[in-house]
Amino acid sequence: MKKTHQQSNIDFRFMSLEFRLRDWLRPPSKILREAGALPGMTILDFGCGPGGFSVASARLVGPEGCVFAVDIHPLALNSIQRIIAKRGFKNIQTVFGENIADIPEGSVDIALLYDVLHDLPDPGRTLVELQRLLKPNGVLSVSDHHLKEALLLSLITGTGLYVLSGRTRWTFQFDRIKNSRTAK
Repeated sequence: MKKTHQQSNIDFRFMSLEFRLRDWLRPPSKILREAGALPGMTILDFGCGPGGFSVASARLVGPEGCVFAVDIHPLALNSIQRIIAKRGFKNIQTVFGENIADIPEGSVDIALLYDVLHDLPDPGRTLVELQRLLKPNGVLSVSDHHLKEALLLSLITGTGLYVLSGRTRWTFQFDRIKNSRTAK
């Protein structure tokens, strides 16, 4: 994947505090259940930040499931690795963003793209990669309050890789279009 701009450590720490407040007001487990997360699933948390959705995903999918926590910021991955060590999670794997190709093709049930789409230098390329990782019936769950709804929908469906399949209170759900491997 193309190298992206990494926020400063101080900015990451402030963002982490903001996300803790967000997670208190809108528990990630509730959002994940609305997105269809179930025990035994494999979930990819793209741009995982301090790990609120990764941890909630790990709890929901249980020991039979798996969570890939992907980020380009070392503090994000360090934060999750500390949580893994402290709480004993065995079903979370941290992945440095540039190494996302190491995740097996067709292995992900739900890919989370929460509050990160607006920061991607090449959203189309990321969407191609996420589509490669999704199972044939996999779902892309997207939320980004920085983007107007029309732009968000256009960015995702305009690739020709996804079709809008639903909307929850907090997220949009997109089905992976089968037999489509390249962006328009």
